[in-house]
Amino acid sequence: MLVPALLFVVSSASAFTLAKLHLAKPGLPKSGSVKLGDFYQGETVFSTSCSSCHGDKAQGGIGPKLAGAPISLAAAKAQIDNGGGAMPASLVQGREEEDVLAYLSTIFAPSG
Repeated sequence: MLVPALLFVVSSASAFTLAKLHLAKPGLPKSGSVKLGDFYQGETVFSTSCSSCHGDKAQGGIGPKLAGAPISLAAAKAQIDNGGGAMPASLVQGREEEDVLAYLSTIFAPSG
């Protein structure tokens, strides 16, 4: 009875530690600024491509809550480009990505 419990504790601790280390975490883009598009169009793209996981008003669901989140646009762009967790890479690209980033800039928590 002690061996299964010990194995559970060791494997759980290992999984938790690896998750916290974020070994496969995407880096931030090397360019200094993120190009933004049209935030009205970005809201439309968000509702068709992102809201199924992040919720209609970005309040969260399967994916994390984005409204009011303290996330930089560079980090958001890296997540969109590289994916991570359950999010596949490059769900939106090009002009649509720029539009979604513009929309996100209106709902993220102000920086500073």
